[in-house]
Amino acid sequence: MIKKNTPLTLAKESAKLMWAKKTKDIVLLNISKLTAIADYFVIGTVESSVQMDAVIGSIKKTFKEKGLFQLSRQEMKDSSPNWQIIDYGSVVVHVMTKEAREFYSLENVWHKARKLSYKK
Repeated sequence: MIKKNTPLTLAKESAKLMWAKKTKDIVLLNISKLTAIADYFVIGTVESSVQMDAVIGSIKKTFKEKGLFQLSRQEMKDSSPNWQIIDYGSVVVHVMTKEAREFYSLENVWHKARKLSYKK
């Protein structure tokens, strides 16, 4: 059976790719009933800029092979070294340093979102 690129499938695959690069505290939030900006947020914490680049690169490469491209046209060099976002429309991936994650506290901002699990 071929899996379709549904928002949930893409969110879970993002989480798995993050986990494979040793990202910590990965959370999937279903925000579909709270906003029209996306269906899912995937949030994870990295320990270095090298790890952040590896996580972002892995997700982009895997999704590009599926024919999916990020919506944001912003160049990586213009982004924050503490928080990178990959926007696939229905799924937005947030890769953050520990400091940025604590400061912005997205889980608290989106506290009404349903947290989902994924298989590693």
